Amino acid sequence: MNEKLNSYYLGELTWVDVENFLKEHDVVIIPIGSTEQHGPHLPLDTDTFDAFWVSLKAAEEAKCALVAPPIYYGVSMHHMDFPGTISITPQLLEELVFQVTSSLIKHGFKRIVLINGHGGNIPALKAAMQRLKERFSDVLIVLDTFDLVSDVVAEVMEVPYDAHAGEIETSTSLVNRGERVRLERIKGRRFEIKAPKLKYLSLGFWSKGPKVSWAFRTKELSEYGVIGDPSKASAEKGKVILERYIRRLAELLTELSQIKGRPQGK
Repeated sequence: MNEKLNSYYLGELTWVDVENFLKEHDVVIIPIGSTEQHGPHLPLDTDTFDAFWVSLKAAEEAKCALVAPPIYYGVSMHHMDFPGTISITPQLLEELVFQVTSSLIKHGFKRIVLINGHGGNIPALKAAMQRLKERFSDVLIVLDTFDLVSDVVAEVMEVPYDAHAGEIETSTSLVNRGERVRLERIKGRRFEIKAPKLKYLSLGFWSKGPKVSWAFRTKELSEYGVIGDPSKASAEKGKVILERYIRRLAELLTELSQIKGRPQGK
């Protein structure tokens, strides 16, 4: 039945299409990102675009999940020194995800995959997941913040730190919408990071070993809003990361679709 769909994006379907889809499958992806500065060279909606892009590619490959309209706003207070950034509170994001997911569950979706493109959203999303599981005990909720490819990132990354608009995000953006990357704005610039010199303080999401989390305003660390080195980016690196991510996410969706009955219950 679902092979007849002309789109796996829920926003492009009719209610009849969704009703028919739910007769065979109950998996839905909710892409979540942000609208925030990504240096002088990447679009403000990079986090949301990336999460939506990989979600749709994986859904088209797996053919057993729909992709809900993305949530374009996130917890981005630390980027508010840069024009164009829009931030909401963790409490609002938690409630928004709770309400959106609750609606989808009401219609029959039981396997929920949250694909998050922005690290600042993680605490709010975990809180929303806990609330949802308490209310809907028969629902399985999965959160991925690109951990599906953390090993791949470690393989291709040259810079020992990368957290925002640096080597990794610039590389993937060169693949999924290279026409929007302003490479001329990073050539010849030194992206220095003004971080405290503490043994366990880490700037990189992909760094290994013991580390602590800490609060910061991006402007305190970087003049240009970049935490990393975008000059090390390449489309080749981006292609490796995205191809592996789509394949693994499609595998996850397929496994979720094959689960029958209650994943766990009281």
